[in-house]
Amino acid sequence: MQRLFITTFLLFQLVVGSRAKTKFGFCPPQLTPDEVYRRFGKSQKFYIDYNNGNDKWNGNLPDPDEFGNGPFKTFAGAIAGMRQTKKCVYAASGVVLYVRGGTHFVDKTVIMDERDNSLSIVAYPGDERPLISGAHRIPGSEFSKLDDKIYFAPYEGHCTKNVFLGRKRLLRARKPSVEEWTGENFTGEGPYLKIDNLLVNTEECNYDGTGGFKQACPPENGDGFVYADNDINPNWSNLQKADILVFQAWIAERGDIGEIDAKNKTVYFQERLRTPIGTHPKPSGWRYIVENVYEELDSVGEYYCDEEKGMFYFIPPEGALDTEDVYIATTEVVFEAMYGEDIGFYNLEFRHGHDGHFEGYMEDPGLLQFVLSSKVTIERCCFSNLGHTAIYVHACTDVNITESIFTDIGYFAIGAKFDDDFDNPMANKNINIHRNTFQRCGVVNMFQPACIIVQGIENIKVTNNDIGFSPYAGIRIGWQATFHWSYVETDKYVFYIERNHVHDFGLGLLNDFAGIYLSSNPECSEATLSLATCYLHAYVSRNVIHKTIPYNYGGKGVYGDTAASGLVVTENWLYDLSEAAVNFHCGRYNYALNNMIHQVADGRVFGVCNSIVGGNENEPLYQIMIFKENVIYVSNVDARLWRKSDLWDFFVPNLDYNDYFFNPANDTQKKDFFPAREQGKGVSFKKWQNETGRDLHSIIKNPLYVDMENEDFRLDCQSPALDLGIKSIDNRHVRRLSGIFGV
Repeated sequence: MQRLFITTFLLFQLVVGSRAKTKFGFCPPQLTPDEVYRRFGKSQKFYIDYNNGNDKWNGNLPDPDEFGNGPFKTFAGAIAGMRQTKKCVYAASGVVLYVRGGTHFVDKTVIMDERDNSLSIVAYPGDERPLISGAHRIPGSEFSKLDDKIYFAPYEGHCTKNVFLGRKRLLRARKPSVEEWTGENFTGEGPYLKIDNLLVNTEECNYDGTGGFKQACPPENGDGFVYADNDINPNWSNLQKADILVFQAWIAERGDIGEIDAKNKTVYFQERLRTPIGTHPKPSGWRYIVENVYEELDSVGEYYCDEEKGMFYFIPPEGALDTEDVYIATTEVVFEAMYGEDIGFYNLEFRHGHDGHFEGYMEDPGLLQFVLSSKVTIERCCFSNLGHTAIYVHACTDVNITESIFTDIGYFAIGAKFDDDFDNPMANKNINIHRNTFQRCGVVNMFQPACIIVQGIENIKVTNNDIGFSPYAGIRIGWQATFHWSYVETDKYVFYIERNHVHDFGLGLLNDFAGIYLSSNPECSEATLSLATCYLHAYVSRNVIHKTIPYNYGGKGVYGDTAASGLVVTENWLYDLSEAAVNFHCGRYNYALNNMIHQVADGRVFGVCNSIVGGNENEPLYQIMIFKENVIYVSNVDARLWRKSDLWDFFVPNLDYNDYFFNPANDTQKKDFFPAREQGKGVSFKKWQNETGRDLHSIIKNPLYVDMENEDFRLDCQSPALDLGIKSIDNRHVRRLSGIFGV
């Protein structure tokens, strides 16, 4: 199953890649010269040219002249030079820095502040799109052959997890090697080694997995594990430079090798993992990968960087070094703006970001970082080959990220951080992430990665984006201090998540995820909490969410976790999912309205409160949920409206005016599809209606989707669902026009 998925994934990537390359190259279409001059023609003009510039010049000319004037060479020099000039000249319409074509290498963060306000950094009209790189480049011609496979070159610099051959990502020498290197592999991609045993086995935590899904393991099990014969070699050189990627459930975390007890076949980490191994036996699969071992440098696409010897080794495809160079990403942050205002980046390409060797939950470092800034614009740019986050926004207002492409991103493509300080006048608000294309996020850092994670307090919009190929979520919303129920006016929201195409996520690597994943703060899971202050106020509408593959479980469409409240999920197309279409883990006044659903998984259609998250069986969280006017077309005879741990007997959700249909029809399913008051059992439609008073106006009839086989979930004009007040939703344009591909 895993091998089949990877093959299908790679084939799809070839199709998507060729589509992107044919239509735009690797980047979106640039603003035309006329558009550039119309928007920036009245600005004070400066120029930068990495190949022909000089930071001693004044930057006033695009090309050098005979008098020693011309463009700046570096961005640091340009910023310093423009600051000096701005002291003397008043620019009524701001300042524009035109970037000449070619590659601009940045080895140190360019710091911007209030002195750089009203600055637009724009590709020079008519030139090829400039590339801004945070890498050290080793030309292919500098490599020599070590043996019949391995090539090497001197390298006096820092080693990182983010190295590229041309545009293709290389993998650190690992065990086991991937089945086929494509340059688009995820570092967490299988095949895997398997942990042989725990350091400490107890009644509550053992290798047999007494808890199945979860068991209570002692912290000592985060110190290491027992490995199987020959999986780890104590004689590997530079063992302390090697690390192990350990899969837990919804995360995989790295542990640097500390010691190896060869006699007991035990490996110990330099620092204890945050999650004891064995906590999630089934979801983890006991999987791990060993990375950065010279002796395991044995497959095409693998590399090993040795800082002590000052040498870089790798195995290239045959003939690749004749045309391609190697790029070692060494710069964590290229631009950082603090206390800035009216700063923009247009028509630029950014590549090669270092992750700072960071592992864990954090959105920074970002290649572009904005802190305590306002009026930030990123338009028609492209970001690729990054080790961590592309754009990081922290305490900013009026941010627009539009019509850009993000691909091969180590963690998040866009991260917007809110510090839970509602009194901060710069707390995130008026953030607009619109019409971007995202492919392959979470390639390196596997702590619940997504293409977008956004927090804030007012007018946060994620709209018309195409988001695909993440090993976890597509969009994450919240994970922050939440709001009182009265924080916004009626029919107003903090978060607007609309018209996004979210697809192909999970990838068989992690568990417990969703296409759009919304969560409150951990305190909202306490059973004694009133939940009046656990509102996210999010509106999730007109999205198309489909194609999920978990490792063990998960793959929901829309997921409201930890009692997140005030969620409206409406008019979405939700299909080809491996778990629930909509899942509200407790919470108050959460609505699923008028969604078109095709249930192909064997799990539940709707998720509700349960004892795993939120309270317990004797004292569950207060929940108010409304599921109305939805179409639920069920194609799996094992699918149900409930699961064993759901708590339907405590404030039973309000379900009505829904159209259910089962194809193929199954008598057993019809008898227990709906939840009984007795936990873990089901009842027939009629008994469900009589016992609970729910779904009294609902029907079981074929809704007559227009063309379900071709993913067209409009309702035929003869659909019986229309008589219930259900509206036919046409979201075909969401798939067709989402992202920059729709331009």
